[in-house]
Amino acid sequence: MTSSTPDSPQTNPRRAAGSAQGESSRERTSSADSVAGSGQTSTGTPSTTDRGKASGKGTSKGSGKPAKPGSDWSVFRTVVVLVGLVIAGFGGYYLITGSAGLPDTGDGAVNPTLENQFRFFAAMMVGVGAAFVTIAVKFQWANMLWLVCLMVFMGGIGRVLSWAFSGQPHFLLIILMVVELAFPAALLVWHRYIAKTSELRRQYGAPS
Repeated sequence: MTSSTPDSPQTNPRRAAGSAQGESSRERTSSADSVAGSGQTSTGTPSTTDRGKASGKGTSKGSGKPAKPGSDWSVFRTVVVLVGLVIAGFGGYYLITGSAGLPDTGDGAVNPTLENQFRFFAAMMVGVGAAFVTIAVKFQWANMLWLVCLMVFMGGIGRVLSWAFSGQPHFLLIILMVVELAFPAALLVWHRYIAKTSELRRQYGAPS
């Protein structure tokens, strides 16, 4: 007569060993599934897709690359450099020639005091021109553009006062007066316009 009591691990060692192997196999399969679901390889290293996401590749935003200046800024900086070279050129010319380089000065005697003061301001013109060129090259100093434009504008105001108190100058100096009064304001308005449009392009994701 056979017994109905199930075999215990002590009485059936083969069945106990098979059960342990089955449980170990199921644990390995479950572990592999969880690793695959987490986006990593079985060795614990991130997969190619995750490395691409972590490095920011394959996306149009957040790549970490600095935005390149647009063509508008390039043209603006070129104009600022040209303005600086013209101002520095005039200043250098008057620094060398003195008041004799001005039209309608005649061949009379030179006033040493007036000549001394004139050459000093000619040197200041060279400095203003150099400031324009420096701002265009080191463009993170663009806020200083407002200061040098104000200096040029005040020079135009000085010409207006000279005309009012001392009479009409040569027509060439009148042209310079108009340029010195109008151009700094136009340059600053242009700078503000490009800055505003560049900001809008960044906000709406348009290429600069």
